[in-house]
Amino acid sequence: MATLTLNYDARNTIAVKTVQYVLSLGLFSTETKLPRTTSSFQKSIQEMEVGKTRRLKNTKNPLAEILQ
Repeated sequence: MATLTLNYDARNTIAVKTVQYVLSLGLFSTETKLPRTTSSFQKSIQEMEVGKTRRLKNTKNPLAEILQ
């Protein structure tokens, strides 16, 4: 079985109706995508935006700066 991926503008009514028509023929089936898991890089960016991370001025003794 081959997989066909369609990219279209969901705001375009002609494109939406065309896809609905093709699916109504019963020749094709749809598959839902599984939700993507966030990568560790994306998680670290989210933590930075929320404020869970901290920028250190001195890298020689980070523990002393964190405990201040």
